[in-house]
Amino acid sequence: MTLTPLLIREVKAFIKNPAFILSIVFIIGFYGILGRLMSTGIQTAVEQTLNMQIGVVLYDSSDFAVRVLSVANKTSGGRLQLVPSLEAGLSIYDIVVVIPSDFTIRVMELDKPINIESYIKINTISPVVSGAKTNIITVISDLIRKSISYVIAIERNIDPSLINKHVLMNTTLQVYGKIMKLEEYSTISFLMGFVPMMIAIIMGINAAYASQFTATEKVEKAFEMLLAQPIPRRNIVFAKIIGSIIASLLMGIAYFTGMFLILLSATTSTPNTIGNTTGLSVNIIEIVSGKIGFNALLVSIATIILGLIYSGALGITIGSIVSDERIAGALTAPIIFTFIGIGYALIFIGLPVNIITGVIAGITIAPLPVIALVSTMIGDFTVLTTSLLFAVLSTIVVMGIAIHIYNRDIVVLGLRISRFKLKERK
Repeated sequence: MTLTPLLIREVKAFIKNPAFILSIVFIIGFYGILGRLMSTGIQTAVEQTLNMQIGVVLYDSSDFAVRVLSVANKTSGGRLQLVPSLEAGLSIYDIVVVIPSDFTIRVMELDKPINIESYIKINTISPVVSGAKTNIITVISDLIRKSISYVIAIERNIDPSLINKHVLMNTTLQVYGKIMKLEEYSTISFLMGFVPMMIAIIMGINAAYASQFTATEKVEKAFEMLLAQPIPRRNIVFAKIIGSIIASLLMGIAYFTGMFLILLSATTSTPNTIGNTTGLSVNIIEIVSGKIGFNALLVSIATIILGLIYSGALGITIGSIVSDERIAGALTAPIIFTFIGIGYALIFIGLPVNIITGVIAGITIAPLPVIALVSTMIGDFTVLTTSLLFAVLSTIVVMGIAIHIYNRDIVVLGLRISRFKLKERK
């Protein structure tokens, strides 16, 4: 037999598999809907951010500073609003710029840059919204620089392009009430995107292992012998969940060990990089302990444990109701992408952290570290408690379904999806 018939045979096996077709349809439909929701949420948030008003604290009451601010305000379309103090500004606006008292003196000294303080209030987990706000600071900095050049050019009757004053914008962020620098927030934002994604991937891998192992046992006829043993079937479920967790943990340890060895090998020839890597690790630890607290770290560990139990029970359920490992793989794939998609959607849409999003995070489990991080920063653990409660309930429900299936004949016979055939009329 040549290669072509073998290839056609394999392709037909997948195409004729209802589970494979349904998984493709589900992934396309689910991600299509999720993409529209994300696009709408991101577009609305960015538009609101780009059109927001900006508070300005003017400590320099000189005529020059007033004129520079007036030119900048006209250029921005009237978006710069004077406020009496930083506290008053942040209570009204999400962005406040502070013009220092030595602003005019700095402008007139050609060899000195102009230092301006800016403050950004961030109450969202969306990196798109926070990125748009930080970009506004860059725009305001450039706007003030050009306004300075314009005012000086008018006073001295010269070309504005001949005047080039450097404006240094020192940005401080107020993230859910916590004051931090831009570098610190960048680290936190990285963690908010990286940790849920890694947990979602671990859950997906664990569900795949559990379903494949269970389905393989059914195909090899070892499943019936196991069920015939005089032991409670719930113990079989527990054993399979623990087995899939151990397999996933071993694979995860091997993966991260390999990544560590790659990084170690790559940095051996460049000592400076080792110092930078070590400094980055220390920086992350300092930020976690100082700005976030180890409560979020403990919740992340608990999330991994719950996620492994949840996904293991889910994989065992899938493996026990299908007829072979091929269908098990086809049904497990959409689950993996669902976990990953929902985790990213909650982050990028920029939904508020409230009871509703807490419930969604609890059911899907992967976004729980983000809920823990935000709850720790704002000092309100109501949403986190709700999320953890729903995560535990979801895990118990999935385990209960697996045990229920194992106590019925469906665990041996499988759940088959009938294919409807059209009969020709005579």
